[in-house]
Amino acid sequence: MSWEPTVKLAVLLGSATAVAIATALFFMRERERKAKTRQGSYVEVGKVTQIFLYPLKSGRGWDLQQADSTRIGLRHDGVRDRQWMIIDEKNEFVTARKERRLVLVTSRLDPDGQLCLDAPGMPTLKVPVGMKEGAVINARLWGQKGEAFDCGDEAADWCSTYLKKPNCRLCFCADRLRKRQLEDDEVYGNLAKPGEEVGFQDLGQYLMISEASLANLNAKLEQPVTSRNFRPNIMVSGCASHAEDSWKFVKIGEAEFRALKPCTRCVLTTVDPETGVRMGAEPLKTLRKYRQTTDNKFRKLIGDTPLFGTNLVTEKEGTIHVGDTVFASYN
Repeated sequence: MSWEPTVKLAVLLGSATAVAIATALFFMRERERKAKTRQGSYVEVGKVTQIFLYPLKSGRGWDLQQADSTRIGLRHDGVRDRQWMIIDEKNEFVTARKERRLVLVTSRLDPDGQLCLDAPGMPTLKVPVGMKEGAVINARLWGQKGEAFDCGDEAADWCSTYLKKPNCRLCFCADRLRKRQLEDDEVYGNLAKPGEEVGFQDLGQYLMISEASLANLNAKLEQPVTSRNFRPNIMVSGCASHAEDSWKFVKIGEAEFRALKPCTRCVLTTVDPETGVRMGAEPLKTLRKYRQTTDNKFRKLIGDTPLFGTNLVTEKEGTIHVGDTVFASYN
């Protein structure tokens, strides 16, 4: 028996492993080098004024004083941003874009650690926080699948009854389950880094908007809107309107974020967050007059969809607080 092929294979495998390790180390060092360079380019741009976390996708958010920034979104008291979502009989996501009454669903934690969902005319629904097991389903958002636990028949009946839409299910995005990979997104995947993932958020793990951008919009509207129309995670004061458009990286405390793309705005912004009733064409109509992209390549993707705020992804985890200084890097 000749050992030569085996030895050659071992050498080749060893070489491949060494190359893989060397490549990984190179990218780690390059990332560290860029991070150190970025530290010197950060400048103070404002203060955090509001932090919002939305336990249920399209439901009312929690207005927080602090939250933890994680690799898949904000977390507070064991609850992650958009960790629950309603799906239809085809496992497609259901949001207030079509089911406007979802914005009236409120949530809170009860003393025994369960999430309580309340809605007009409905009894309180309690679902466990931090589900570790259950029937795994593939929930679909924007053409991508992500694994989730089914929250059971009682929750399904509650959702179907409230929305007057049969065969709805409530699902939970558990930490250990497979998430949607940002790089697999058909439209924006080229903007992501390998390994970046998202739960039940539309795309970016975070949405940041400046108070000045909102004030600038309201100055053009007959009926002012609030930050809740745009469902941000972080509101920032102290900068010029739409200054957030030019921030490449953002640092708040120890947490760091990378700008993924400008946030495209949809019909959900026209739904009154206090009543669940559509307000008409505003604020989309006005935003289209002055907040359309000037990037021809981007315009081919989004048409006349207006932009408002910026989607961020996590570069470094940390805790953020209302009142924290916001730093930004422009390169």
